[in-house]
This record gives sequence, structure tokens and C-alpha cells, in this order.
Amino acid sequence: MRLRLTALTACTAIALAGIVTPTAGAIPPLPKVLFVDMDGMRWDKMQQAGTPNLSAVGATGQFGPAYIQDNAIAGTNSGPGHTNMFTGVWPDKHNVLDNSFNGYRKSQYPDFITRAEGLRPELSTFTTLDWTPLNTYLIDRPDVKLQQNGANQQITDRQSTDAALEVLGKHNPDLMMVYLHDVDATGHSLGSDSPDYLQAIRRVDAKFGELVAAVKARATYQNERWLIVAATDHGQTGFGHGGDQHTSRQGWILAAGPGIPTTATVRREWRQVDIMPTVYRHLGLPIDPAWGLDGVPIGARSNDPFDTVRATSGVVDEAPKPAGVGGWTTALPTSWTRVDKTPVGSGVTEYRGWRLMSGEFWTTSQEGQGRGSFVRGRDVIAVADPDEWNDKGDPAGGGALFDSALTTPWVPLRKAPGVQVDYLSHYKQVADGQPQDAEVVAEFDNGVRRVLWTASAANGAKFDISKAMHLTTGVPTGATKVRVTWHLKAGNNGYWAIDAPKVAAG
Repeated sequence: MRLRLTALTACTAIALAGIVTPTAGAIPPLPKVLFVDMDGMRWDKMQQAGTPNLSAVGATGQFGPAYIQDNAIAGTNSGPGHTNMFTGVWPDKHNVLDNSFNGYRKSQYPDFITRAEGLRPELSTFTTLDWTPLNTYLIDRPDVKLQQNGANQQITDRQSTDAALEVLGKHNPDLMMVYLHDVDATGHSLGSDSPDYLQAIRRVDAKFGELVAAVKARATYQNERWLIVAATDHGQTGFGHGGDQHTSRQGWILAAGPGIPTTATVRREWRQVDIMPTVYRHLGLPIDPAWGLDGVPIGARSNDPFDTVRATSGVVDEAPKPAGVGGWTTALPTSWTRVDKTPVGSGVTEYRGWRLMSGEFWTTSQEGQGRGSFVRGRDVIAVADPDEWNDKGDPAGGGALFDSALTTPWVPLRKAPGVQVDYLSHYKQVADGQPQDAEVVAEFDNGVRRVLWTASAANGAKFDISKAMHLTTGVPTGATKVRVTWHLKAGNNGYWAIDAPKVAAG
């Protein structure tokens, strides 16, 4: 294990002794990673400000919005956001719900740099930052762990950048994290709608450009495989964040390097929790399924049937939405079916039965009601939302009901003894007098029908937040095929969203 030191000033000469210096003629080292964590940087304002350095690197890989949770799980604050990125799991697992880090399940979900050191102690790791809670509570044991101090965040960002440039120019790091704070601080002091915020974005983009240039200027660069990752912990709304607004939940992620396809060839919604598995894949580090990571390597292709459908229709009855949130469709994957008994022409067109749509199209229909915490759903999801359906003309007030059933194709049983149904579920019902009944049903080709799961507003309020569901049943005698239905019947009550459905015999 190489020397571990913590530097409490911008002076890094002693601390950098913990970083291996390249040796002429040495065998090329492990693939390398530079992760730049840019606090509080709004995606829409990046487009307005112009980020030539981020955009140039992003054009060679994946670069786009990355939505985070709403307050049904945790606030859009730095503590949860950074912990999502550093642990590969969402706040309902790591339990960092605000900037106090109280309740952090650190032993179960350590930061990915410390975990990497445990897996491969010979790795040369480096971090530099100025926001003290990250060093105090989250980042544990990199080889070099710098805490910068200065009069303002422009100064400390300069210190962190210079320290990282020194490491890149004179030493041989394998895994680096550089935290830049200027944009977030400017948003809090002068507002994220101010010209100063745009200028702060340009300053941070320039520092990112310096870091990337230093990577490419390394004498050993041609024998190295660099993964460049950049991301933000949250957006901003006005002078702050923490709420459920689209601009606060809209983060972003950039990943470029070997094995990362361009956005032009693979377009998906990446998440903060995808950073850890992306880094580990690049470094060749094993991921233990027992860790329970929520992320996937950036660039991985989807095997979700919903993602085979393009959800591109714009608003019809909904209020105008922010740019870039995606759309909706009545189309279904091949061989899927839907039975809609919701009255024709009633309510909001976009929600008149089960519909496929992007998660952010759905979330921005009504913020502050927990829709934004379906964080494990991504890309195209299936939504049944009687609460939104009723927002036009109050059909439920006149006795009409939302009634829709979504059904998979028939699945051959191949003489298997049982059936397994897996899907992600985000289900909410309220106990306000309006009815809501939900069920998951397995139907066999011999006529047997089995209810696998039910919920009813008659039994009180219920909120299953971004929950992985696993349902099973035996195969009745004589059955050779099975199909599964998600059925929701309700007045003006709650909602149900599902994603990544899998029906398997076994």
C-alpha cells in the first residue's frame, strides 16, 4: 500500500509523494480515469453559455442530461447528489438525504475510490476539492486527498486545477477526481439566471479544458487509455436548489474514452449512479452483485422492450413543457397489447390509458408529487396516471373512471415449473375518497388466471418508490404459455409507472 497523505493547503509537494512517477521503459500501466465533479451546473445554462471544451470531449462519447431524484426520496442537494455519483446507488440505499450526511451507510456503500483501493491497492489515486463535507463524510482513503482553502471558490478551483495539472505532468495517477465549486457558489450568490452564472460556467469549462490538455500532453499518453468523466451533483433554480423543479433535478453526465459509443450511435438517459460502474468497467475492476449497485456502465445498450418504441409526440392537452424533456406515444412494443376502457375523448389525451413516454415528460406534468423519484426507470417508461388524466374537465367528478390494462406478449413455458415476473414499479395511491385499484395478473393459455399483486386505495395510502418487483407463481397443469397484465382502474387518485418488465419461465 503506497503512502496515504491528506494535504490541508494548496501546497502539494509532500502529498504528491504518494503518486507514482512514470518510469522510462516500464510496462504500460492500467487504464486511467479523470473524473471532474462540477457542482451545481445547469444543463440549459451550459447550452446558453457555451462550453467548447466539454462539448469537444462530449462529441467523442456520451454527453447529455442526467435527471436526479425529487423530494420523495431526497432533496436536490449536494450531499445526496455527490453520494449518488460516488457510491453507485440512490439515496434510498446510501441514506444521505441532505448535506449533513447523517445516516450515511458508509460501511455498506463506500465511495468508489476507496472501494477501488481495497480491490487493487497498487492503484494510484488522487482527489482534490474545497467543499469540506466531501472529505469529512464521503471520500475516505485515496492515496492523496487534498483539501483546498481560499478566499473564494474561484481561488480554490484554481488551486485544485493546478494540483491536478502537477499530478498529470509529473506523476502517474490511475484514478483522479477534481472537484470544481465556482458555478454552484456563483448561483447561490448571484443567481443561476445571471450573466455571472454563465461566466462561471465558462471558467469551469476552461479549467476542464486545461485538465484534458494535460492528459493528452503526458509523455506516456500514447500508451495509456484514458476515460474522461464529468458530471454535476444537481442543477439550480434561481439562487438555490433542493426542490423538485425541473431545473434543480436536471443534472448532466459526460463520459468519453475507449468503449464509450457516441451519443449519435447510442442515445440513452444516463444517471449519476452510472459513474461508478463505468469507471470500474474501464479499470477492469470486478463488481460484486452483493453491492446492489443501481447503475449500469455508460454506453451499455438497453434490453428493455419499452425502449424499442420512440416516444416523440409533443403536448396535446398538457401545459407547455421545458425543451428537451422527450415525449409520449400510444405505440407499444411488438406483440404487446392494451385494453382501454377509459371513456373515449375524456380527460387529458396524453394520459387516457397506459402510455409510453420519457420519464421527464411525465415528471414535468406535475412537479412536487413524487413522479421525479422513479429514478430506476429510464429512457422510455410505461405510465398510467389517472390523477393527470382527470386534470381536463374533471371526468372523475362526473363518475367516469380511468380503466386501462397493459399486457405482455405470450411467453412459452417450455415445461418449466414456475413463472417469474420482474419489473420496476413506482406506484402511488392516496386515501381521499376517490377509488383506485391495481393488479398484476398472470394469464395462462389453459384459461387459468392468477393475481400476483394487488393494491387498493380502500386500504389506505400507499407509495412504492422506484421499487424492484419480483413476483412468482407456479405453472398450472396443461399450460404451455403465459402473459402478464398490469391493470389500473381509478378515479382522480394516484398513478403507476413501470419499466424494464421481464417475464421468464423457470
